[in-house]
Amino acid sequence: MRLVTLLKSGVVLDLYYFKNNRASFFGMLVYPYLMLGLILGAGFLFGSAEAFRRNVGLNVDPVLYFIASTVVAMASVSVMWEVGGNVMFLRWLGALPYVLLAPHRMSVVLVVSYIPRYVLFQLIQILEFLPLIMVLHGPIEALYRTAVIIVATMIGMLPLLGFSAIFAAVMLHLEEESNVLNWLNPLILLFSGAFYPVYLLPAWARAVSTMLPTTYTLELARIASLVSMPSMGAYVALFSILLGLTVLYNSLSLVLVGKSEEAVLRRGGIS
Repeated sequence: MRLVTLLKSGVVLDLYYFKNNRASFFGMLVYPYLMLGLILGAGFLFGSAEAFRRNVGLNVDPVLYFIASTVVAMASVSVMWEVGGNVMFLRWLGALPYVLLAPHRMSVVLVVSYIPRYVLFQLIQILEFLPLIMVLHGPIEALYRTAVIIVATMIGMLPLLGFSAIFAAVMLHLEEESNVLNWLNPLILLFSGAFYPVYLLPAWARAVSTMLPTTYTLELARIASLVSMPSMGAYVALFSILLGLTVLYNSLSLVLVGKSEEAVLRRGGIS
């Protein structure tokens, strides 16, 4: 029941956020289209759809390709800030000691209370692209391709929550958390292939990308942009990798956040 209470707290927090921050909610709806418009505008200004397909080596719809990239990139930044960076906000609010004294481990509080926000915000942002996808591909195909992106972001959330909780453990020891997240988020997106295909990166960067859950979430979401949808084997392979990373990162986060809590409390570093 305590986990249910945490989930309810996340839902209530989001409802009050929408109620009391209407301008911010409107900005959340507009921002994905602004990002997509900027990327596509620059792309078609300096190139063409055919040139893009040649460069990525895949027969894809550029619009759907960047819709998937935009959604996953925004989801990844959201998780990193709302889970990993939430330590910073709790410290600023003076509520961090109370969270540490809660019945649940801090990693559980950060992750479970954030899940309703992630699910709600991502569904809103993906579904607002649905009319555009319908114009490009018709209603039936649009629903299928949108469903692929939704599944990708929901499955991709699972390892990314644990991955971000590990950074929350690091944040407990730092005093300039915002600086860390400001340079860390773009690097993660770069290594994940959000800006350039992973195969264009140096060998050492490709090695880093194999350990990032966002790499496989992007690949899974971008399947929706392929003109010819792949076999079920491609889905199973990506699902298996993401589920394996889910076990790895969430198990590590349970251990590391607990150790960080104990270390910081021993030295009196929480105020």
